[in-house]
Amino acid sequence: MAAIRPCTGTTADWEAVRGILILKERECGVELTADGHYLIRQGDGKSDFFDLPIIVNNARYEEILELTQGYMESVNNFSKSMTEAANNANGAATKANNAATAANAAAQACEGIVDGLNTMVDTVTGKSCVLTVEDGILTIREA
Repeated sequence: MAAIRPCTGTTADWEAVRGILILKERECGVELTADGHYLIRQGDGKSDFFDLPIIVNNARYEEILELTQGYMESVNNFSKSMTEAANNANGAATKANNAATAANAAAQACEGIVDGLNTMVDTVTGKSCVLTVEDGILTIREA
């Protein structure tokens, strides 16, 4: 395979040979613009260099790179927001689980109340107690 060596010059160089130098078919020409970008055109054997379509423009690649970096920043921000939302949801779920545990403990303490009998179980000692009201005074007695 032979190496390909394109014709290369500044915009001014290509202007100087306008109408004189015609790129052969499939021959590449590289133009270095005043702002430091490269424009690559492919010859057709008959058209002037500036009449050929640009097939590579590295300024466009730089623009795409900037856009890509902007998109990546948006993706990273979205990812951070989703992580924060997941952490908040996990915190809320933990609080809800703790509240459910407390509610279950309270329900367990009231397990002995059946059909108007005011019996409860002390969750620490395991003893049953009866709740009564006598003469307006609430009393708790071991059962």
